[in-house]
Amino acid sequence: MLHITKRITSCCLTGAALTAVLSGCATTPKSTVTTTPLAPMPEAVTSFGAATAGDWLYVFGGHKGERHEYTADMVRGSFYRLNLSKGGAWEKLPDATPGQGQPLVASGEFIYRTGGMAARNTGEEKENLHSLAVVQCYNPHFARWEDLPSLPAIRSSHDAVVLGDKLYVIGGWQLTGSTKAAIWPTNALVLDLKHPSAGWKEFSQPFQRRALAVATVGSRLYVIGGMDSNNKTSSAVEIYDTATGEWSKGPELPPGPAKGFACSAIAQAGRVYVNQFQGDLLRLSADGKVWEKVGRLEHPRMAHRIVTAGRSQIIALGGEDGEDKRPDLELLTPSAQPLPPTPTSQASSAHGH
Repeated sequence: MLHITKRITSCCLTGAALTAVLSGCATTPKSTVTTTPLAPMPEAVTSFGAATAGDWLYVFGGHKGERHEYTADMVRGSFYRLNLSKGGAWEKLPDATPGQGQPLVASGEFIYRTGGMAARNTGEEKENLHSLAVVQCYNPHFARWEDLPSLPAIRSSHDAVVLGDKLYVIGGWQLTGSTKAAIWPTNALVLDLKHPSAGWKEFSQPFQRRALAVATVGSRLYVIGGMDSNNKTSSAVEIYDTATGEWSKGPELPPGPAKGFACSAIAQAGRVYVNQFQGDLLRLSADGKVWEKVGRLEHPRMAHRIVTAGRSQIIALGGEDGEDKRPDLELLTPSAQPLPPTPTSQASSAHGH
């Protein structure tokens, strides 16, 4: 079994002790490395969805094949969950419409997936990639996926968050056979989860980017990194205030390989965290002006996900390290104080759909 790694000073992560860690063991990252018993992902994939709800970590879909090689059988519809407090094996859940480049978000006990992309070609056929409009909710009480109103138009390589009772979809593109003919939306979307029958509402989005990340704190959505419609990777950060309906600029990400392309972001305890291919775990400063380094992955990766683990820890999982897909999980305890920046280094990039 592969293991996840965590830098610690005093917590022993054996057996039931993992429960205490996930509920908030306060440690400061140091040089000692200890393994935990959490199992690796059941499928090594990139561009998948992941979210935590309570003690459960859920993963869905993704791309299983070689980079830039897309076939119908390599786009997954598999759905699993892992109990973070008990460890053990991943539990297989009902499959759903296959997709990659779609986020997974949680609202209470319920899990939502929006859009995504699925190839329709075999390995011998010309690449035929199509974004999806599907929106589904996993109901754990009945162990089934339930359909919600579809997106107004197909979309993939976007991100999503839940704020209050509303589900937001930001960024992405629309594929109808080829990436060269992609359409880049200039609108974002919102669905009221209390009244889903009212359908999706659109609002203006002053950028065109995909493979980006979104996190939410208070009334604000933080839209981070990605790639623009000129195929240029981006370190940009935009902020949408749902209370005022206004967009503003946030501090750009620190420099690094691929900039903010295929990064991942979450919010925890009122702070925004992001991890890009450079490998550092970054946290937006309390005044919102700069990104601070508060940890580092053992294995820098992209097209991965970071998710919350209890009140004070973060899990990085999946994705690729520039050469191979990584099924391992890394558990990080963000430092209370900023750490010295890591010198940037060059690495190859991956352009997932």
